[in-house]
Amino acid sequence: MLDIINKFYWKGGQIYILKIATQEDYNFIYNLNKANIEDYVIKTWGNWNEDFQREFFSRYFQTIEFQIIVVNDKNVGIVAFSQNEKSTVIDEIQILPEYQNKGIGTLILSDIIANAQKTKIEINLKVLKVNFIAQNFYNKLGFKKIGDTETHFLLSKKPNLNIPNYPDIESRESRH
Repeated sequence: MLDIINKFYWKGGQIYILKIATQEDYNFIYNLNKANIEDYVIKTWGNWNEDFQREFFSRYFQTIEFQIIVVNDKNVGIVAFSQNEKSTVIDEIQILPEYQNKGIGTLILSDIIANAQKTKIEINLKVLKVNFIAQNFYNKLGFKKIGDTETHFLLSKKPNLNIPNYPDIESRESRH
């Protein structure tokens, strides 16, 4: 599993940090979610009922361990996933609209993929059938459709079992 706080280095030397979300982050996460999925909810279910969405999200927020993606001391997105010995399940990965298409989501997901590859476990997630942008994003990263529900496609990325696991840097340094 990714550490609670990770630093990621990206183009131009920017640093991206993941931090565990707290109750104080609730409004940021709700508003991010609304900005990103309101149109897809309307396309899928016909409307966006603010009261229903707030109540639903309040319950959801209590069951998921969100991590805030931070760049230059600004919250720019969220990721939420869980891992056991067989798989990693990505519950959420969302980036503020003004930070999308800048490689942040790819960077975060690539790190999750690398960690899953290292431990030889698959990654599973679901995506709304009407969210073609997210579907293309996941397809480019090697996710394959394994099923569907009435509203979602179920996607999976299997580990490449032909790639050997190399010792991490700390393990190599401790042997010298």
